[in-house]
Amino acid sequence: MPVQDLEKELQQEYNRFIEFGNLLDKRMRTYIVQYIQNKFDPDRHLIPSLNDQYFEYFQKALDRIFLIEGLLEVTAYNNHLRKQVILDILYWLRKAYSKSRRKNPFEDEQQRLEGWAVTPLHTFVKRWGALPDYLSSVYDRTELDHFFFKEKFKALIQTSSISEISKKDKEKIEVLFHDLLAQWDALLYAKILDFQLSKFEEEQESYIDFMSKKVTEYNKIRAFINPFTDYLGWDMSRKLWQETSFELLNHYDELLQNEQSLKELADLLGNMREAEIEIEEEEFEKTIIRQEWVVDEFSKSEIVGVKESDDLTNMLSSEASLLSDSQTELLFLKKYADKKLLTFRYEDKKLVTSEDHYTEVNQRINQKEKGPFIICVDTSESMHGRPEQIAKILTLGILKMAMNQNRKAYLINFSIGIQTLNLYDIANSIDDIAAFLKMSFYGGTDATLALYEAIRQLGTHEYEDADILMVSDFIMSKMDDDVLEQIRYHQQNKNTQFHCLTLGNDANENVLAVFDTNWIYDPKEKGIIRALTHGFQTIRERY
Repeated sequence: MPVQDLEKELQQEYNRFIEFGNLLDKRMRTYIVQYIQNKFDPDRHLIPSLNDQYFEYFQKALDRIFLIEGLLEVTAYNNHLRKQVILDILYWLRKAYSKSRRKNPFEDEQQRLEGWAVTPLHTFVKRWGALPDYLSSVYDRTELDHFFFKEKFKALIQTSSISEISKKDKEKIEVLFHDLLAQWDALLYAKILDFQLSKFEEEQESYIDFMSKKVTEYNKIRAFINPFTDYLGWDMSRKLWQETSFELLNHYDELLQNEQSLKELADLLGNMREAEIEIEEEEFEKTIIRQEWVVDEFSKSEIVGVKESDDLTNMLSSEASLLSDSQTELLFLKKYADKKLLTFRYEDKKLVTSEDHYTEVNQRINQKEKGPFIICVDTSESMHGRPEQIAKILTLGILKMAMNQNRKAYLINFSIGIQTLNLYDIANSIDDIAAFLKMSFYGGTDATLALYEAIRQLGTHEYEDADILMVSDFIMSKMDDDVLEQIRYHQQNKNTQFHCLTLGNDANENVLAVFDTNWIYDPKEKGIIRALTHGFQTIRERY
């Protein structure tokens, strides 16, 4: 996503936080947003100056987050990740503050205050004594001078009947009453806020600890698939990956580096189904409507001059005078015959509408994404040992290649039954991938279910352009005729490529003949892959 779009989305989230957030008041939320903006972009945003103890508290809380080692570094070069981290911080501020507000030990006192706040004066005069007595049990006199208010009320209220109190004393009672409520409200609000902030601090400790682990985790996986890291994203709602998953991934990654031929095969698969460019032509029927003024020869609304013609009805009087003298009569007849008589020239215009129709052809270039992979891995007992290790290493190699090229990959483990894993969502698949690398191979071999699942995936939008790779020792009986028919259909009509990697020398050749490309890897002879029907060079030429 372009930087401008990310900035626009962030600004919308900032505005939403300021307008609808539950954290203190709008002014405070505005300053918090400005402070976050400064931390991530100090050249464009100044640190706000606000002399407020609660703003200083949240400022210190944010500082502790920003001091997490590596946090600002991982967001400096990745705008997408920076946006996700900022959104997480805003979400956490709202969520943590809401959580702290739900556990309030001062609800009873708050209800009492609200009750006294709506008490009319005539009722207060009857039961005023209960208020200073209650406040004396809650607050020390240094906090709230309840004794002062009690004495003042006693002096002004000599009777319980409001009608017997003068208007001037009523006004004094009301002012004192509101002053007492205001002091009480301020003290209670301060207590509630202090409690909420203490609870907020507990939430903060937990959040900072989790955020620190997320940064460490992100750096680990970034090193594993460097340089393609935008794909990882940032999801604070997801639990941390298991440490054993990283250890296992690193172990198989080291094995992959030593298996140069497997690495070459994974890279070769990466060159297949590169991004295709399609040119689409669209035809548009266009109509242009024109309006213009043209001369109307049949309308005579205005004299615009004179002309030579034989039009006797519009002839000038000077021409008609030629008929009055026999000497000039001949001249008139000659001018009439030659159409040289001077006559009035009339002209009128009318608005004429015309339409032009034509067809316009536009070309649009569509670049389709690189094709995905479907990998079927034989996890039967006959694959135990070195073939099992090679299958796992190759699967990891294809996974890394797919991540670095932003390509989808779908893993199908098969023996008697099947297990599937969509490797496109790495953020939620690390532990599942590690579980596959850790699993033991056992059971019989039945490739039919795996191929049925692969063909089913070819019918989905995500994997309709996929190539299929099957990794197995191919010690198996023949495949179902129905499966073979569907494979031939996709090969001939959908241009789907079916590849296989054979681990060993005892494969069923009739099964291998189904595939477009066959490789053999001899587990006993490390680093040797040879093409059974088509060599590497042939594949490179095709792709």
